[in-house]
Amino acid sequence: MYTFKLKTLIFCVVVLVVTVQVQSQNLVKVDSLKSKLAAAAVADKFLLLNQLFKEYNQVDYKIALGYATEFDNLAIQTGDSVKMVEGGRMRAYSLMDVGENDSAIEILLYVLKIAERNRERFPDLKKQIKFILNNIGIAYTYVGNYDRALEYHFQSLQIREEEGDKKSIHNALNNIGLVFYNLKDYKKAIEFYLRALEMKKASGENFDLEGLYVNLGLCFNQTGDYEKAIDYFNQGFEICGKNCSDNILAVGLSGLGVAYYHIQSWDKAESSFLKSLEISKAQGNGLNQWSALYQLSLVEYSQGRKEKGMSYLKEAYVVAEKSKLVEPLINTYKQFAEIYQETSDDKNHALYLSRYVKLKDSIYNEDLIKNLAKVQTNYAERENIKAIKEKDENLELRQQLIDRQFTQILFVVAVTLLSLGLVLLLLITNRKQKQNSAIIAMARNKIADQNRQLEEQNLALDQKVRERTIELSESNRQLIDVNTELDNFLYKSSHDLRGPLATLQGLINLANIEPKGEENLIRLLDNLNAQTGKMSKMLSRLSLISDLSQSQLRPEKIDLDATLSRLIESEKTSYQSYNIALSFTTNGKIELVSDELLFETIVENLVTNGIKFCKNSERVQPFVHVELSQERGLVCIRVSDNGIGITNKPASEVFRLFMRGSDRSETGGVGLYLTKACVERLGGNIQLEKSSGEGSTFLVQLPIDLAPIIRERRELEKAVREKERKALEEVGKLTSTD
Repeated sequence: MYTFKLKTLIFCVVVLVVTVQVQSQNLVKVDSLKSKLAAAAVADKFLLLNQLFKEYNQVDYKIALGYATEFDNLAIQTGDSVKMVEGGRMRAYSLMDVGENDSAIEILLYVLKIAERNRERFPDLKKQIKFILNNIGIAYTYVGNYDRALEYHFQSLQIREEEGDKKSIHNALNNIGLVFYNLKDYKKAIEFYLRALEMKKASGENFDLEGLYVNLGLCFNQTGDYEKAIDYFNQGFEICGKNCSDNILAVGLSGLGVAYYHIQSWDKAESSFLKSLEISKAQGNGLNQWSALYQLSLVEYSQGRKEKGMSYLKEAYVVAEKSKLVEPLINTYKQFAEIYQETSDDKNHALYLSRYVKLKDSIYNEDLIKNLAKVQTNYAERENIKAIKEKDENLELRQQLIDRQFTQILFVVAVTLLSLGLVLLLLITNRKQKQNSAIIAMARNKIADQNRQLEEQNLALDQKVRERTIELSESNRQLIDVNTELDNFLYKSSHDLRGPLATLQGLINLANIEPKGEENLIRLLDNLNAQTGKMSKMLSRLSLISDLSQSQLRPEKIDLDATLSRLIESEKTSYQSYNIALSFTTNGKIELVSDELLFETIVENLVTNGIKFCKNSERVQPFVHVELSQERGLVCIRVSDNGIGITNKPASEVFRLFMRGSDRSETGGVGLYLTKACVERLGGNIQLEKSSGEGSTFLVQLPIDLAPIIRERRELEKAVREKERKALEEVGKLTSTD
C-alpha cells in the first residue's frame, strides 16, 4: 500500500518537472509568433492572436485574456460577425479563468445573439451556438446560478445529440455532471460523468479523457470512497503522461490531496496541495488556488498547527472573494464560523455564520429547487418524447415494409401483363419492320449525299485557309524587309554624315591653332565647332539605335556600385560645371545579371538628361540622384532631379523619336527614345513617374536575370521560322498538286 502511494507521489513530481520543461520549449514558439504579429496583415493577425491565446491559455490566464481582447477588438473593427463570435468566446473563456464570470456571461449572451441572427448566412456560426451555450452554462455554474447553468447545458446537449457527434455529446454530459457536483448531488454527477466516459470511448478519441477521470475522482472523494478516487486520479495522470495540462495537474493534485487527507496521509496530502497551489498561482486560476489553500488550512488544523491553518484560510478567503467564487465563499464562511465557535469568539462566529447562511440561502433557495425540477423535468420529457418518436418510427417502418411487399406483388402482376403485351407488340412490330427498313435505306442514301456535300465544303474551306496563311507569311516577310531597310537607312545615314562632320571639326581645330585673326571669325568658328559636336552626338545616338537591333546581348553579373561610381566620374566635368550634386544609393544587396553596356547607356542617358535640364538659379541647389532597389523580382532604377521638368508634353509621348521636351535638347529628341530602346532590349520597361516644374523622376524596371529572356526570345524566333517553313511547305504542296 505504501509502495503504491510512493510511486504515485514520484509520478506527480515527474509530471510537474516535465511540464516546466515543455513550457520552456514553448517560449521559443511564442517569441516567434510575437515577432510576426507586428507586421502581419489583418487575416494573419487573427491567426497569430488565436495561436498566442492558445499558448497562454493554460499557462498565464491574464496574458491569454490580453490576446483574446486584442482579437475581439480587431473583429469589432472589421465588422466580421464570425470573428466577433470567436473573439467574444475567447475573451469570455479567459474572463472565467480569472474569475470575472459575470462579465463573461454578459459577453457570451451578446455573441449568442449575433450567432443566432447570422446562423443561416454563416454555417460556421451555426456550429458555434452549442459551444456558446456550453460556455454560458459553465459561467453560470461558477457564479452559483445552477438552474440557469443546467438550462443552457441541456440546450447544448440537445443540439449535440441531434448532430450525433459522440465527442461533442461527451463534453455536454461532462459539464452537466459538474453542475450536479456543485449541487452536491454526487450520485447524479457520477451518472453523467460515466455516460460521458462511455460516449468518449465510443468516439475512439482519447483527447481530454484524463479530465473525466479527474472529475470522477473528485466525485468519489465526496462519496467517501477515497481509494477509488485515488485510482481514478492516477489513471487520469497516466493517460496524459508528459502532456498533462496545468489545469489537469492543479485540479488532479488537489483532489489527490483530499483523498490522502481523509485517509490521514498528511505528508502526501500537504505535498499534493502545495504543488497544486504552485501551478494554479502561475496560471492565475482563482478556483484552483482557493481549493489548494482551503485544503492546506484543513491539513494544518488536523496537525494542530492552528495559526498556520488560519493563515491559509485567510489567504483562501481573499482569493475566493477576489474571484467572486460562490461555492468557495460558502465553504470558507462555514469554516470560519466553526473555527471561531471552537475558540469561543462569539462575535466572529456570528458574523461568518450569518454570511454563510445568507449566501447559501441566496443560492440554494426555493426558486432554485423549482427551476432545477423544471429543467430536469423538461429534459426527462424530451427523452420520453424521443423514445415515443423512436417507437412511432419503428411502427412506421413496419407499415412501410408491409406496403413494400404489397407493391412487390402488384409489380409481379404488372410485369406478367406487360410481358404478354410485349409479345403482341413484337408481332405487330415485325410486320412494320420491313416497311421501316425501306425508309431507313432511303434516309441513309440522303445522309451519304449530305456527307459528300460537307466534304466538298471542307475542302473549299481548307483551300481558303491555306491561301490566307500564304498571304500572312508574305505580309510578315515584307514587314521584316521594311524594318531591315529602316535599320540600314539609319546606319548608313549616320556613318555617311559622320565623315564630313569629322573633317569639318578638324579644319575648325586647325583654324584655332593658326595665329588668330578677327575676333568675330574666332567666335564663328567656336559656334561651328559646338554645332558640329551636337550633330555628331545626335548621329552617334542614331547609329546606336541601329546597333541595338543588330548587337548580341551579353548577360553578365554587374557590379552596380562600381558601375555607378565610374559613371559619376565620367560625368564629373558636366555636373561640376553646373554645380550639380550627383549621387546614388543602393537599397540592400542587389544582384543584377544583364548587358553591362546597355545598362550603362540607360543610366548615363537619364543622368545626362537630369544635368542638362537643371535650373539656372542661385537660390536652388540642383541635384541628380540615382536610387537602386529590388522590388517584386525586378531591379528598379529611379533617377530624380529638381530641374525644369517636362510640362509641355504628355508622359506617354516623351519617349518618341525626335520628341523634344525643352529648347535645351541638343540631340534632337533622341536620348529618351534611345533609353527606352535599351530598356526594352533588356526586357524591362520605363516610365516618367513624376514631372513638374519642381523636377522629374524616371523609373526603370529591369528583370534580375537577362539570360531566361534571351532564351525565350530565341525560342520564339525559332517557332516563327518553323511556322514560316511549314507555310512554305504547304505552298509547295499546293503547287505540286495543281
